[in-house]
Amino acid sequence: MKQDGNSGSRSYFSSLAGILILTVLSILSAYFRFINLTVFLLAVLAIGILSFIWGKLSLRSVEVDVHSISCNVFPDENIQFRLEASNGKVLPVLWIDIRYFDEKPNFLADDVELTRHVTWLLPKQSASWTAEFRAHSRGVSVMQSVMATSGDGFGLCSETREYALSEPAMIVVYPRVFAVDTDPLIRMNSGLLASDQGCMEDNTFFKGIHDYHYGDSTRNINWRVLAAQGKLAVNEYQPVVPRLVTFVLDLMSFTSWREEVNNAGVSMVLDHVFTQELEDMISLTASCILSLTRKKVCCTLVLPAFGGKDLHIVEGNGREEQVPLLLTELAGLEYNGEECFFQGLARASFGMGQIHLVCKDDNPSKQLDCEVPGASAIVRTAASDGNGRRIIALDRLRRSHEGS
Repeated sequence: MKQDGNSGSRSYFSSLAGILILTVLSILSAYFRFINLTVFLLAVLAIGILSFIWGKLSLRSVEVDVHSISCNVFPDENIQFRLEASNGKVLPVLWIDIRYFDEKPNFLADDVELTRHVTWLLPKQSASWTAEFRAHSRGVSVMQSVMATSGDGFGLCSETREYALSEPAMIVVYPRVFAVDTDPLIRMNSGLLASDQGCMEDNTFFKGIHDYHYGDSTRNINWRVLAAQGKLAVNEYQPVVPRLVTFVLDLMSFTSWREEVNNAGVSMVLDHVFTQELEDMISLTASCILSLTRKKVCCTLVLPAFGGKDLHIVEGNGREEQVPLLLTELAGLEYNGEECFFQGLARASFGMGQIHLVCKDDNPSKQLDCEVPGASAIVRTAASDGNGRRIIALDRLRRSHEGS
């Protein structure tokens, strides 16, 4: 593991300036024959020199390595790392402190201890342990290095070095998920019925005929067989490309604005960001993506352009390995009320399948409404269907407050 740099803290007596002053004072006291003072100053000087050398050499030939065990978790699950500290020199290391993060990630609780104290690393000895942190909210962080601090046994001089990880660990805490009923989303399009496993049937690819069974679609009844033989039979068609469901996050609908009069005239100023409502809708979107993927329905996620970021379309293909890509985008979403834009979404919406707007209520922001005026909406509270969209309320999707 590469050592990027070092720094340290020293008491006055173990610093170069302190050692120099003690040396001068010892010489002066000996010159003027202050025997007791000379002995005392020489003792302090010896301790200072020993402490300085000990502290400077404390981390020499010491290696620290980190191996990630579980770095993709949901809230209330544990993030785990395997750490190893080895002492490669012939002198023991009395103590060493390993700090995992320079700054506490936002997905960890405030009272989480980020430092591990290790004592007594004998020559050519290694110590390993597992660090666990419980995640309490969504977020993304990259651990690129760890900090190690060690020093002398007197506690007067210490050295700190940064050990860069050969393979930086990306930590992803997905949004909190809960049980949802995605049938209201699927029923919007007959090609997304749960019995179809997310596939639509193309009537141009005829596969065969079989006897009618309970649950078969009446649209596929073979009327010729019914007329000729007097029995119910249904046509069977070849399933083709899975249909898509696209979730468009209307972040700006979770803000309120007010008019402010100034010298330049009237301008709109951000008044409030509905943070909790936004978190609920991010969790709802993640829950729906997981549920639909289990039903073999492909999902796509659209994030608006804001704060210098471009319009971002994350395409999924219905496979479970694509789910982490979609959930990681939701986990790392940081929105502080910036103005959002959706230019180009109308052109890109072809082939996105059924589009659902993730909004705070049944009135999406103007920036989004002009791009996809015919989309459906997922709303946080029950609302009337007065704007031509089919409104799906949160309480119709969410089954319980328990995680799934």
